[in-house]
Amino acid sequence: MAKRLKKMTAFFLAAMMVLSVSGCKKEEEPAQEEQTQEEESLEQEEKPIDQPEPEEEEKSDFEAPTFHEQLKEAKAKNDDIIGWLKIDDLKVDGAVVQAEDNKRYERQDEWKQYSWTGSYFADYECNFNSREEMSKNTVIYGHNVHFDDNKDGERFSQLFHFADMEFAKNHPYIYFSIYDEDEKESGVEQDKRPDNEMVWQIFSVFYTTTDFNYIQINKDYNDPASGEISNAQLMNIITEAQQRSEYIYDVGVTGEDKILTLSTCSYKYGKRNDVRFVVMAKLLDQDAPLKSTVSLTENSGKKTVE
Repeated sequence: MAKRLKKMTAFFLAAMMVLSVSGCKKEEEPAQEEQTQEEESLEQEEKPIDQPEPEEEEKSDFEAPTFHEQLKEAKAKNDDIIGWLKIDDLKVDGAVVQAEDNKRYERQDEWKQYSWTGSYFADYECNFNSREEMSKNTVIYGHNVHFDDNKDGERFSQLFHFADMEFAKNHPYIYFSIYDEDEKESGVEQDKRPDNEMVWQIFSVFYTTTDFNYIQINKDYNDPASGEISNAQLMNIITEAQQRSEYIYDVGVTGEDKILTLSTCSYKYGKRNDVRFVVMAKLLDQDAPLKSTVSLTENSGKKTVE
């Protein structure tokens, strides 16, 4: 009996030890899980975060022309020459003059010789001292000498090519640069266009009557000393031009931009003396990428000449 009791006691003690060891293992398991989670957390923190790749800089399809030499030679022949105007694939490629009024060069060419087709002449109110000081609205006039708006005629008769949508798509820019006797060739060497060599992107092509004062340069036509138009006034001109435009251009333009206005007579609505055909463009930054074509759609709801 005593032996049997001893055996039972030994068995009981052994069982208690097993249970005790088993209980310890169950209590330690959560600690191991916590350690694993901690390690995973550290691994996640140490894992580098994928950074977005920098966007590739947009490049130009072509280089814009410069007119330093042409202007230098032309200016030596006529001090009234203030700039050079060019549109790709058109005959529009020549000096621009400015006089004390808008009459002198109506029937004179840029060399002061009589010419029925006149010249490209800038409005006398415009300022061409520098890129920064240029007028908000730079206006240049040229003749259309054909009653049928022949787009292959002289001077600004060439602008009627823009009445063709395909031509407009493939000719988004106007090049108009001003004379600068201090222009440095170093600007070209540094892959940067000189300040006075300017590219303008077209944003509106339209027919209008002279009731729309799209050629406004100063606040008061009769008082140039009042100063140039405000940003708000320029924005009103831009908005009206866009509403009249033959096409809707995908070009952002605001009252803080500088714009270029090319204006000529039109006989699309008969032999009237109050109808004009106008091309407007905004001045681009010097490093703006240039594209050979642009997106535009027909403006089916445009304002029309009445």
